[in-house]
Amino acid sequence: MKRSRQVATLLMILSLALGLASCGGSSATDAPQAEEAPVEETTEEQEAPEAQGDEDPEEADDAQPKEAVSVEELRLAYVEGSVPDDVACVEGTWGCEAYGSVDALAQAIIAGNVDVAVVSPDVASALYNATAGSLMAVDAVALPDEPLRCTSVVSLPLFRSNPETVVSYVSRHQELVSQQVGQDCFLTGSPMQNALASAISDAYVENPSSVGGELPPDNFYFLG
Repeated sequence: MKRSRQVATLLMILSLALGLASCGGSSATDAPQAEEAPVEETTEEQEAPEAQGDEDPEEADDAQPKEAVSVEELRLAYVEGSVPDDVACVEGTWGCEAYGSVDALAQAIIAGNVDVAVVSPDVASALYNATAGSLMAVDAVALPDEPLRCTSVVSLPLFRSNPETVVSYVSRHQELVSQQVGQDCFLTGSPMQNALASAISDAYVENPSSVGGELPPDNFYFLG
């Protein structure tokens, strides 16, 4: 009996010792998990500046002020032989450069080297198509009982950044052309659109390639 009690006592001591050892091991295992929290916080802190640094390039460009352009600084151009000489390049306010072909003038417009092109209706449409729609018609010259002589097409970047300069150009162009031909022969707004769209449509029926293969949309015409 005494021996049985001793054995039971030893078993109880062994059981307690194993239990204590198990508790100690559990504590040791949990310790590293408590140290992981600071690592995650550090990662979040490192990623935060990247998220704050994201910006839309277009919004950044829009935020920058556009440089004002005066009407005297405008760079005019035309295609040789496409418009009558008395309206091709009116002297008195700005310089005007002649180009040998529609493609050459279109490339100059795309490169940002030309602000306004004074051209015939079919060439205006061809330029619009060749520059992926980066032009807008703002005025036209039409003598009574004669075909439309020419139209002025302005680059959209200029129109968007300096609309007041474009308005000043139309006014000055009207004054100079009227003096040149001896009468008021200017069209703007809806009358300009109607006359120009009709002339382009006639040219398209005769030869679609002469207007660039497609008729320009309604937003090609500036109605004021």
